Amino acid sequence: MNEEIHKPKYDMNQLRELSKDFSVNNVLKHHAYQNKPLGFEDAYVLGVYTLYPYKEELEGIFDVDPVLAEKQSIAALCALHNKETYKDEKAAGQIAGITAAVFDYDIGLSTNGFLNLDIGCVMDNCGMGGDLYRTSNVSTLAALIASADGIPMGKHGSPGNTDSTGSSDFLEYLGVDLFSKPEVVEEALRRFNFGYTDALDTDYKSVHVQTHKSAHLAHMNDIIGPITNPLNPAMVKKRVLGVNHLIEPSIVAKAYNILNKEGITSLDHGLFIRGYVDSERNGGIDEASVFEGGTKVAELKDGVVDEYSLFADDFGIDTPSYVEPPRGKIGKAQFSKEILEGKVSGVHKDLVLANAAILQYLDKGIGFREGFKRSKDILESGEPFRNLENYISFTRGEVK
Repeated sequence: MNEEIHKPKYDMNQLRELSKDFSVNNVLKHHAYQNKPLGFEDAYVLGVYTLYPYKEELEGIFDVDPVLAEKQSIAALCALHNKETYKDEKAAGQIAGITAAVFDYDIGLSTNGFLNLDIGCVMDNCGMGGDLYRTSNVSTLAALIASADGIPMGKHGSPGNTDSTGSSDFLEYLGVDLFSKPEVVEEALRRFNFGYTDALDTDYKSVHVQTHKSAHLAHMNDIIGPITNPLNPAMVKKRVLGVNHLIEPSIVAKAYNILNKEGITSLDHGLFIRGYVDSERNGGIDEASVFEGGTKVAELKDGVVDEYSLFADDFGIDTPSYVEPPRGKIGKAQFSKEILEGKVSGVHKDLVLANAAILQYLDKGIGFREGFKRSKDILESGEPFRNLENYISFTRGEVK
């Protein structure tokens, strides 16, 4: 087991001191309505305030009715979730502060707590949503290809909120038990290099209750949720994160840098990406793109952020035209399954392989072209689908 225990940035006594003058009205008047991001500490307190209605352990930290606190925190997180605020470099501190609170006082206080394994390093490639074009379940498919090649993928995701078919919808369609016990997820990662946790599993986290059950709105949790995988942050040394359309990848990379410095995360190497369909880069997708617009990348390595772009040629392929996948929850899920089964060729397959190539780059240090070809060979071998079938049987208790 990973012996590194995650400790909160602030203990309960420090939290009471930090929170004594907290006011959502001040957050709105002096920050959200002025497009001025919160600093790390104030954002941390807002994060705790957001969790306050769902965590008995936080009783007494705020002298506010929990029902009112839920409404107010929804308002604050919606108001802070805008393009103008995220343009400010200081937005990295706002993201880091709320994220740290979720690690410390949501996952850290949950029934399941953090996932811990003895396999050293686990990756995730979750996206934030905010796609303005529809694609298949790209990041999940890429993770399944990588896991079949021995790359441990601790995937975290949710049902569709702004899209009809999120990663949870897709995996549920395939028969995955989305709410497996921690020991099952940990053992699955050892056996199959793949484990899945659902963001709506309140045995791990409560914060998603807001976006998916109370508010049914996009807000800052679209940014925070994908960062706060229940894996022990000390284990996640490498990762890919697909970035929301409201924010620059570099801001998220810098947020991770702050989290590292504050002792919350231990990320050595991460790629923060936003893909685009057209050359004007209007809108986009929360994954690497092989289309004309390419991919904006912020690469964080050893505390340094490097920004560049990737295009189809970097993966050794011609630039394809955008083609929309089938519509509807079942239609998209079935289409994604057919990609994994090797029944789909062309643009949708290439998009998945490019995203799998990025995982190869992070894990093995190989070039994107080589990673694309390696991922193509793995997919066409049929091993990703076989590995998934074994994972499904295990999570459903059909195989011991």
